[in-house]
This record gives sequence, C-alpha cells and structure tokens, in this order.
Amino acid sequence: MQFTKLTALAVLAYTAQAAPFWNHPNSQHRSSDSSSSSSLTFVTSPPSATATATSTTAVAAATATTSPAAPAAPTGLSKTAQILLADTRVDGINNVLKDNKDFVFDFSAGRQTTPTTGKGGQIVTANRKTFPALTGQNIGMAVGFIGPCGFNTPHIHNRATELLIVTKGRVMSEMVIENGVNDAAGKPRNVANEIREFQMTPFFQGSIHSQFNPDCEDAVFIAPQSSDDFGVSQVASNFLALDGETVRATFDNFFDGAHIDEFKGKVSKNVALGVEACLKKCNINKRSL
Repeated sequence: MQFTKLTALAVLAYTAQAAPFWNHPNSQHRSSDSSSSSSLTFVTSPPSATATATSTTAVAAATATTSPAAPAAPTGLSKTAQILLADTRVDGINNVLKDNKDFVFDFSAGRQTTPTTGKGGQIVTANRKTFPALTGQNIGMAVGFIGPCGFNTPHIHNRATELLIVTKGRVMSEMVIENGVNDAAGKPRNVANEIREFQMTPFFQGSIHSQFNPDCEDAVFIAPQSSDDFGVSQVASNFLALDGETVRATFDNFFDGAHIDEFKGKVSKNVALGVEACLKKCNINKRSL
C-alpha cells in the first residue's frame, strides 16, 4: 500500500502522540509488518513542524504524569520512625535528613546529654535512635570513658558484634563466647587480654564480655557495632531479675531469699567501681554493700 506525502505526515503526527519518550529525537517509528511481534522501524525522513510540536507535547505530558511530587514527611514521629516509613532511602534523606548536620554525631556533647553513667565512667552510644542517619545502615558506635579502676560490668549485645579499640590508656578485656567453647580443663573458656592504645579485640554477638581500667588515669575506647540497634543486656542485674527460686536453684541455694532481695539492689546496671587491688593502688575508697 502506498501513502501520499500528506497522508504519511498525518500518520506520523498521530503516532507521535503515543510514542515513548525514549524515542530518538530526530526520528519517528512505525510498526513493522515483517513479523507477528511488534518491532520498531526508524524512518529517516525529518518530521514536520506539526509532528515535532505534538511529540514535544506528548513527552512533556508523559514526564509530568510519571514523576509525581514526593509525599510530605509524616509529622509527629521521630526522625528514625520517618526514615523507616519512607518509601525509599532517597525519600528518607530528602524529606528527613535535610540538614548536613544530621550526618554528624558529637560524642563529647553526648556525654552531657545521652550517656549511660555509673560510678566508674560513661558509655555514649550512637545508634539509630540517638543518630537517625544510621537507620538501616547496620552499623553503630559506642565510646567508653572509663575512670580509674572503672569496670564495665559483664554484658552482651543482643544484635551486634563489637570491635573494641583502645585510644587512651589500657583496658583489661574478658569474653565468654558460648556453650562448648572450653579451655584445656574442659571449663568455659575466658578469652582475657590486655588491650593497649590502638590495639583491638572483638566481642562476638551474644557473648558475655566486660572491660576494666586497671590504672589510675582515665581510659577511652571506641567500639563500632554491626547493627544500628545493637542493644545491651547487663548479665548480673538481668539474671537477678529472675524469680528468687530460679536464682537459688542456679546457685544450689547459695543465696537465701533475703540475700537475693538485698543483692538485687546492690548490683550496678552499667559502669561500676571494682577490683580491690586497683582501688588500693589509686587510693580510692571501696564502696560497702
């Protein structure tokens, strides 16, 4: 079938309205009859002014309809919650983390605003709650400021492996990994080490571990975590939160009921003063129960 020039231009103008906006800017397409499946055959003849205008209108319309404005960020929610509810990470950044300062965390300021503090020091944590920019990134950080003879009592991290790096002083570390990891005598193995400045040790997820500063000067460590919500569970205080009968059964009735109730109130939940030899060396009075 033969088309006249006028008819061909009319067809091209019509089909340009439905053309995908990824078309070559200097060509049009028509369906090929060479096979049962639809294919594109480019025509090298330049389009008329009418076809070009129509095509431009179609492209603009297609762009407008396929690029809706981003929804407004929810109100009344924390930044972390807004990021978690965002359709994409891009939306979370554009709608929630609008200020470049949202990507900076100040551990020094954190010592004044959000530390976990005990008699022997402070632990400042950067997680998805305290630092929303970490949300969904599977990483967090804790910085420990441990005073003379300070003891970060045995604890676990529920959802993360920790890397502890000493940046000032030294730290005595301990880790009990899990059932079945035993020493030569068949007893649970205690992985104990002295960690000096710029040395590092890992604490595996779920392992019981602790840190102690044996010196009379402050020690500082940084501890990256493999989760933005790593969690912490102090072993002694949480164990003693169990029913008294359970505790007595565990210790073969070593404690009676009155002693259990008294001991529960004496256990520090986080950083506590400990190790008598260090206290004497540093002339620090030991607390009495």
